[in-house]
Amino acid sequence: MTTPPNPFIPNPTHSRPAHVALILDRSGSMESCRDETIGGFNEYAQQVRATAAQEGLQVRLTLTVFNHEVRVPLFEQPLTRLHPMSRKYYVPSGSTAMLDAVGETIDRLERDGTGIADTSVLVCIISDGHENASQRYSYADVAERIQRLTATERWTFTYMGANQDLSVVSDRLNIPVANTASYAATEAGTADAWKRQRRATSRRMSQIKAGERASTDFYAEETAPNAVNGDRPATQ
Repeated sequence: MTTPPNPFIPNPTHSRPAHVALILDRSGSMESCRDETIGGFNEYAQQVRATAAQEGLQVRLTLTVFNHEVRVPLFEQPLTRLHPMSRKYYVPSGSTAMLDAVGETIDRLERDGTGIADTSVLVCIISDGHENASQRYSYADVAERIQRLTATERWTFTYMGANQDLSVVSDRLNIPVANTASYAATEAGTADAWKRQRRATSRRMSQIKAGERASTDFYAEETAPNAVNGDRPATQ
């Protein structure tokens, strides 16, 4: 009887599949840091490309943006299909249907993702405010999905947020506390948040290359020196 390969043991002769799903707030409150969000996203995309090439990973990307509506500009696309974001395509407005965005992204990845059962998946949620507009998914709906997929040890869920108590977000969504980080919803704070997001994602991609299971300390090496307005540090 042939023993199936262990997906967590590095195999230097094969590139490892990975998927990065970025779920990005574009509600009206994001207008004050619109340019920093656009610039941060573009630098993040460049870093993901560079790290994927360095680590020899087959990375596909999904981009979900949300206000009171959920849109998916990119679904399971190779990094070569990722073009720079601009003010034309990122226009903040409306309210915050974060739960619908996360729930729809998870369900579509599970339903339509190519080889998703054998892929290491990183889901990153970035939002500067409280959920207030979801119609299809509740906290319980999304938390159940996150808990179930985290238990596979292939899915890592993270949350970068401003103007909210992330200990509450962690509890309600079943995201490990060290996978959450706060930032100040200012120009400088937003730019710093994207820098931390790039560093943490690069570390996670290196871990995937090494065959490590899902991360429960995604932001553990990061700090939040610009956190204000009740934001807590990135780790605690």
